[in-house]
Amino acid sequence: MSCTHTVALGAYLLGALDPAERSAFEVHLRTCAVCRRELVRLAPLPGLLAQVDVDDLDVPFDDPAPAPELLPLPPPRPETTRSAEPSARRRGLVLAGVGVLVVALVAVGVLVLAPRDRDPVRLSAADSGTGVTATADLVAKEWGTELWLTVQNAPKGKRCKLVVHDRAGRAEIGGWWGTDHPEDARIPGSTSFPVDQIERLDVVVDMQVLVSVRP
Repeated sequence: MSCTHTVALGAYLLGALDPAERSAFEVHLRTCAVCRRELVRLAPLPGLLAQVDVDDLDVPFDDPAPAPELLPLPPPRPETTRSAEPSARRRGLVLAGVGVLVVALVAVGVLVLAPRDRDPVRLSAADSGTGVTATADLVAKEWGTELWLTVQNAPKGKRCKLVVHDRAGRAEIGGWWGTDHPEDARIPGSTSFPVDQIERLDVVVDMQVLVSVRP
């Protein structure tokens, strides 16, 4: 049995391989019994060459010594390979734990720091002239006020709008809807005015105020 890499044994023993070639050859030695056997047999060669006189080069010589007992190179330490895997697993577990911790902290921060809606302010009114009644829930938001209306007895088939007035005399349209809806329907609306700045809410159809809701 032979190996094509045995031709590099002499250069390896004499230190003629460059670092990359030497490293690659040593990796090969760990798995090749043929090259290891030849390496052990030729190991004395560098020392013998150093003792040879140039004048004696034409003198034949026999094998100077019997080949020493073949001793295989030690395989890679198994504990190194095994320890790398638990280490990698430990790093993975640590990273996973850190990820879970970060997600938990973010969730806690959202729950603790996120602004919460205040309890809605409920207003109600009835207009004796039109017979229309309205209930409004005002929910404070960072951007203004969220509105939820329940309007009863409004004329059917009309387009209705909510006009919001603030204490500074300004007015905004808080929403539009059709009056063909169930009496208990909750109609959404909104305004940029804060709750404490709202002076009144007018429910309007065809330029007529059906009912005004005030704090």
